[in-house]
Amino acid sequence: MEKEEFFSEDVLAGKLYDTTVIKKLLSYVLRYKASGLLSIFMVLITTVLFLLGPYLFGYAIDHGIGKGDKPLIYKIALALLGIQSLRLLLVVVQSYNIQAIGQKVMLDMRMELFNHIQSLPLSFFDKNPVGRIVTRLTNDIAAIGELFSAGVIVVIGDVFIIVGIFVAMFMLNLKLALITLSVVPIIVVITLWFGSRMKNSFREIRRKLARINAYLNENITGMKVIQLFNREKKNYDKFDEINDDYLKEQVKYIRYFAVFQPAINMVSALAIGLVLWYGAVRYMHGALTLGVLVAFLAYVHDLFDPIRDIVEKYNIFQGAMASSERVFGLMKEQPEADYIIPNPAKEVSVKEFKGAIRLENVWFAYNGSDYVLKDISFQIEPGQSAALVGVTGSGKTSIASVLTRLYEIRKGTIWIDQMDIQKMEKIGLRHVIGLVSQDVFLFAGTLRDNITLFNPISDVQVLEIVGSLGLMPFIDRMSGGLDMEIAERGANLSAGERQFISLSRIIIYDPRVIILDEATSSMDPISEVLIQNAIQKVTQNRTSIIIAHRLSTILHCDKIIVLNKGEKVEEGSHEELLRLGGLYSKLYRIYMKEELIGHA
Repeated sequence: MEKEEFFSEDVLAGKLYDTTVIKKLLSYVLRYKASGLLSIFMVLITTVLFLLGPYLFGYAIDHGIGKGDKPLIYKIALALLGIQSLRLLLVVVQSYNIQAIGQKVMLDMRMELFNHIQSLPLSFFDKNPVGRIVTRLTNDIAAIGELFSAGVIVVIGDVFIIVGIFVAMFMLNLKLALITLSVVPIIVVITLWFGSRMKNSFREIRRKLARINAYLNENITGMKVIQLFNREKKNYDKFDEINDDYLKEQVKYIRYFAVFQPAINMVSALAIGLVLWYGAVRYMHGALTLGVLVAFLAYVHDLFDPIRDIVEKYNIFQGAMASSERVFGLMKEQPEADYIIPNPAKEVSVKEFKGAIRLENVWFAYNGSDYVLKDISFQIEPGQSAALVGVTGSGKTSIASVLTRLYEIRKGTIWIDQMDIQKMEKIGLRHVIGLVSQDVFLFAGTLRDNITLFNPISDVQVLEIVGSLGLMPFIDRMSGGLDMEIAERGANLSAGERQFISLSRIIIYDPRVIILDEATSSMDPISEVLIQNAIQKVTQNRTSIIIAHRLSTILHCDKIIVLNKGEKVEEGSHEELLRLGGLYSKLYRIYMKEELIGHA
């Protein structure tokens, strides 16, 4: 599969800044208009206070020191002390306010992205590694939050200071102001040249960091396989390669930044030298006072302080822009592919649901036109039990996936009680159709939490359900009972114990249709008997679909549907299919032969 199929935002864009991304970022700030306006107001006040300093200093030289006016010098000194004290107080309040805005923006963005990720189809997660998605939710949003908390308002203040200084310069002396302005084109050229390269480098840094996270997630999750097959050294070498690639990109960015700031400092020195030279000549000819020259030099020096600050914030801005592209690119991922029928909110009433299922000419593919279900049609009446049989890859699990709309069909129609499921609201659909998979996912928490899925259900209700299924032996052998702590992904449980939790969970959910996908595979004999008995109780008075390789588990089913290479090849009861002498008959003979060998 080509790389472009994985996270299209990893491909570098040509533009330096995307106005759409900037507008989207501003939309989050506008949610906190009052705090934002307060920060801007304080920036304006601190800018005015900042600009008063050099002016009063120059005024003190010309009118205080030059004329020996001590009272004026005292007044200006006290004024400068008051101005700096007030400015310091405003900076403290402004810093707190900016940090609060940044944290709130991060919270909003992370919650929206998390909610959006939950709405994406499983096909998206098939194509995109978990580590990369986690990077979007953590590193990338943290970079965006840093932009708001330590970047954007500060940069706005710096811009105000730069503009204010130029206004003050032009008011003091037009010619000196024009000399200072002459170095601005050099700054612009340097910024644009380095800027495009630094942004591309930052994009690559974020992309390669996502690769590291994805590889770490895959290796930690699969640690058992890695150790069993002695893959430690090879995986270490692979990680070293990925990590080194990330290091090279970081060094490349540092190299740009290391040259960028000294270049700005050289321009600053050039501007100060020009002003000092021309101002001294004007002063010696009596066309300029010493106070104005000193004030002007202070302004020129102060002019490059905010420019340096913007340079320091530049890496934050670049990182935030690269991260924003990736986060908003993920947010633009559609909940379903283009070919999917829109999902109208037609609710399903669980009480009125009977459980009739009908597939008509259903076609489905995970990728492109590589169909795994081909023109499938069958019908299951309310309360009937049907088994799906076939060799591995015949499409059994795919039918379970499209029935629950975890994946969407390409062609054909699936009817539930005469309703097209693509026109039904998904939440309601999944209330009436429950799936018990052989790969039971368990959360870190208590046994109670994993059975109830953190819903407020009393222990009495939970134990009644477990007892009604005949599964109390599982509770009895677990230390702590319902309070037993379950490790991540149920690592401290057996296959039978995990399946026990899955069955208990589905009964609490109380669906009218239950799909059991290899529910008793890889299980010890005692657990299998308990689970099989529980399954018979679970499927009573419910429409059920059982997917199993072990044919002994489906002999009691009302109907058996045989699949081969994505097509339905046979349908009927166990006896009818044996008499037919087709694929099912062959599979059953092979199964019985294996059973006899196993018991020999």
